[in-house]
Amino acid sequence: MKKNILFFLFLFISNLFQAQEILNMVQVGNLTYNQDLNDIWGYVDHEGKEHALVGCANGFSYVDISIPSNPQEVFFIPGSNSIWRDLKTWNNYAYITTEAEDGLLIVDLNDLSGQSYTYWTDYFLRAHNIYIDENGFAYIFGSQDGPANGAIILDLNNDPMNPSIAGLFDDYYLHDGMVRGDTLWGSAVYEGVMSAIDVSDKSNPVILGSTPTSCNFTHNSWVSDDGNYVFTTDEQANCYIGAYDVSNISDIQQTDQIQSWNDDSQDGVIPHNTHFISTTYEYLNPTTSSYLVTSYYTSGVTVIDASNPYNLQEVAFFDTSPNYSGSEFEGCWGAYPYLPSGLILASDQQTGLHILEIAGPILGCTNEDASNYNPDANQDDGSCLIVGCTDPVAENYNPEANVEYNESCEYLCDQFFITPPTVQTDLVVNFGEILTIEALGDGDIFWINENQNIIYNGPVFITDPIEQNSTFYVFQEQVVSEGEIFSLGEENHICDGGSYCDYSGINYNGGLQFQSFEEFTLKSVKVYASESGARTIQLYDSNFDNLLQSYTIDVPQSDENGFNIELNWIIPTGEYIITTDENLNNNNFGGNNPMFKRTTGGITNYPYLVDQILSINQAYFNDYENENSAGFSTQYYYYFYDWQIETLNETCSSPSVEININIHNTNLNENYFDKKLIGLFDLLGRSIETVTNEYFYIKLYEDGSFTKEINFNL
Repeated sequence: MKKNILFFLFLFISNLFQAQEILNMVQVGNLTYNQDLNDIWGYVDHEGKEHALVGCANGFSYVDISIPSNPQEVFFIPGSNSIWRDLKTWNNYAYITTEAEDGLLIVDLNDLSGQSYTYWTDYFLRAHNIYIDENGFAYIFGSQDGPANGAIILDLNNDPMNPSIAGLFDDYYLHDGMVRGDTLWGSAVYEGVMSAIDVSDKSNPVILGSTPTSCNFTHNSWVSDDGNYVFTTDEQANCYIGAYDVSNISDIQQTDQIQSWNDDSQDGVIPHNTHFISTTYEYLNPTTSSYLVTSYYTSGVTVIDASNPYNLQEVAFFDTSPNYSGSEFEGCWGAYPYLPSGLILASDQQTGLHILEIAGPILGCTNEDASNYNPDANQDDGSCLIVGCTDPVAENYNPEANVEYNESCEYLCDQFFITPPTVQTDLVVNFGEILTIEALGDGDIFWINENQNIIYNGPVFITDPIEQNSTFYVFQEQVVSEGEIFSLGEENHICDGGSYCDYSGINYNGGLQFQSFEEFTLKSVKVYASESGARTIQLYDSNFDNLLQSYTIDVPQSDENGFNIELNWIIPTGEYIITTDENLNNNNFGGNNPMFKRTTGGITNYPYLVDQILSINQAYFNDYENENSAGFSTQYYYYFYDWQIETLNETCSSPSVEININIHNTNLNENYFDKKLIGLFDLLGRSIETVTNEYFYIKLYEDGSFTKEINFNL
């Protein structure tokens, strides 16, 4: 029988918008990508056109946003796969760092063909961040292999496509920083401090002062236009945007700190990057001109009124990734607020480039496929009317349709006619007789009772004793489409050379979250084990409420070909997590980790999809020593490679054949056995309870008829 089909896209979209939080911001444009994004910057060309510079897992994207509602990618420059890219501009050039071994990508933005670029590798191959000051000096932060992992200072003035080195800061690792005048405001994430560094002499930077930040994990810093305050973020769960008075560099004082919860008070949210901007947003407050625009991973973009650094106030937000919440490193990576138009650019790892505006909502239907689409609306009010087939079983089921038009539905079995089985349809039996009925057909035979319940499967049906006239039905199913075998997921384990490439630490157990849209058989998965020993593969529902399948097997130490585990699990429709048994892992390997290898370094293939059957959506991980470290991510792929799945056969049913069974009437009165008896009487008309020694008696029925009968006591 045909299984129900649900589309992954519909589920993703419906989840995306059902919990979105918005305040005083609207989206005017969105450009999605088939890969994860990282950082974002803006640029205005010589014609005054605004552009977005978008860091991607696999390269650099240059986007024309002169029509904000219809952003268009102008060109894309490919690069090595990496989670991290950072971007800045100087004059008409873009400079992009990455933690892959690409060096510094330098792009001449005068050439819209995207062909004028170079990967500059003179001093380093890998770096975490970049900032370019107003004097044309680039500061390369967090280089993994350069002459300094604090800051490499490059002079761009003489030859923007071939910089020269101007100085180094190597007192300690800087994760990020920004420069105003002669002062570098550095974010020393592992020192847990924000530092003011004098770079007037590029060849000899000097630390002027430092202060610890709220969570001792200083991720980024940005100075106010007047130079009196610095604002920081700490990239940890439940941490803050901090404000610091730096007017006396020898006595830095914190003035305030704020956590951004959006409207739904989600716990554990992680701040990423904040930027100070001196501007006026008329919609918010025409008298205020100091704001912080901050990217929060799972909360999207937030706007903080910083006009009083002693009392920071959140005044606007837009959740770019409402399908994520809490302490996940998913969602919004960067936000850029410096375009002349006042638009704010945001890069979301999963949902793409967002073009936002400080404004109130215009409610209406925003779905262009709807019959009541409102092109002026910037916030959907749920009023969209979409006509289509609403039957999930249909081949052309439209999951977005909310106006039924089922005459349009198309079904697989409409293409086939299955001949009913051959069977004797009219039978006469004696009271209490047991019948054996045989149906002949080429398919699978099913028998149904009068309540339309299937009571038997097989060609020969044996009845219970027949004590009243009865009706049965029989039909057959035939296979019209054979099941298929598919491969899914990452085919092989790959290590990109990054830290913790194969393993995330002994405390972590991982797995994959997936969704089945149609019942299938999970035949096998492949794993890569660094140690031999027993592992238990487990299948849970998506909430870990029920353990559904469990299989223990001795896994040998694996070579580059991995080791196939035969499972042959029947997977019904639903959402699941496949993982390993952490208790067995602890017994065998001394930790939560099963010592199966994973893949990291910017997985770009999620969701792994067999259309209308299965979608592997994201990785699952759990640290048994820290419950706040459990979550989901598309940046990793845990353990289970090269899934082999087999779909079920598609079958169609014949029309049912009705079988009527009547009891043979041995009494002179018609319908004797169908009448309800209401009384017994002797020949004088007296009521009697039972027939004993009376030879003659009368039976009276509900319909007024009667019978005269003789009782023989032999």
